[in-house]
Amino acid sequence: MNFQNLLVADYRAGRTYAVADGAVRELGNAVLAEHAGFLALPGTERGPGEWAFVDDRSGALVVSGTRGERRFPAAIPGEHLACDASGRYVVVTTGLGANEQPWSDVVTLVDLERSESVRFRSRVGEPGAMVVPDQAGGEPAVVLRHREPGSLEAFPLSQCLGVAAHVPRITGETLRGIADDGHGDVVDQRTGIAATATSRGLERFVVDGGVPRMLDTVAWPVPGRAYYLRLDPQTGRAVGVVRGGPASPTAWTEWTNHLVDVDLSTGATRYLELPRGLAFRFALGGPRAAVATIHPDGDELAVIERTEPSMSLARTIALPAMSCPPVPGHLPWDPVGDAPAQRRSLAVDPTGTTVAVTRGGDGQLHLFRDGRLDTVSVPSPLDEGGHLYWHGGAVDTDTIGR
Repeated sequence: MNFQNLLVADYRAGRTYAVADGAVRELGNAVLAEHAGFLALPGTERGPGEWAFVDDRSGALVVSGTRGERRFPAAIPGEHLACDASGRYVVVTTGLGANEQPWSDVVTLVDLERSESVRFRSRVGEPGAMVVPDQAGGEPAVVLRHREPGSLEAFPLSQCLGVAAHVPRITGETLRGIADDGHGDVVDQRTGIAATATSRGLERFVVDGGVPRMLDTVAWPVPGRAYYLRLDPQTGRAVGVVRGGPASPTAWTEWTNHLVDVDLSTGATRYLELPRGLAFRFALGGPRAAVATIHPDGDELAVIERTEPSMSLARTIALPAMSCPPVPGHLPWDPVGDAPAQRRSLAVDPTGTTVAVTRGGDGQLHLFRDGRLDTVSVPSPLDEGGHLYWHGGAVDTDTIGR
């Protein structure tokens, strides 16, 4: 099996790796901004796409691929990461980092073709980032999704590129009225329809003539809400795990989980029930999705077929237990004794045939394919589960970092 495009980031240890044919190769020292994740840059006629992440220690947008590694100055701590349909322009917003309260309002915009970056100030509060094509003429607009109070703020890309020196504050066209608790965003670059996950549902909108315009809200089809979205760029569907059950995080063992996907153009919705417990994040690849649930009765990996007309469970695999899993009755992201909070990260290869899932704190990566579960060890513990990315080099990509 060839896993040469499988990347592993141990952001707690500040190390990154590539996995190929069961061998682990160290790529370098970098602290991947965990919340911003990896961003897949679209491929072009000039060659396959690259990938990017924010180094939260050096303050750089790191771009890698066939041209090697390039670094561009970026404000940190990185919170969200997004690009336009061409992959030329990348926007980075800032978050809490090691601080208890939001404090930074700096946004970075990088022009990869000209090797330039600019910065401006917007609004404190860990904003989401999107680059959305305008319905009126196709010009990309940088859209920031704000919380408390909820709003969408759109800036023409040309306005952002033309900002003066010394990090000025600029304002865009604002749409108010979305829920205050937005968390999770998607953009379909083909249609220009974007959406944000809130407690109300999937709030869909477009940018029209430079102004954000709400379309509607697609209610979640099951109790609860999604906090993390991915886009399937081939079908234009937004995918998320809807978490239901007790509101208290200490009751995480009773949380219900459903994989939900929504057609961004029509609002048509499908869902599939998953095991209870903590489903921290999930992965997409080809026609499949993969979700790992953490539970005291045993952790499970669910592999889901997402082909039409309805989703179905292809396989459920019992995973080797983590040595320091979350403790029932405690917050699932709290440390256990002297050990950091442990969880799992996932990736699915672009064809959907192989699933990778980490064993947080134990320095292991499990690879599931053809009914087999193989294990690869990495030189660092992968505390908090690390972060995985399976690079495919596709022309159409999810243009928001995950």
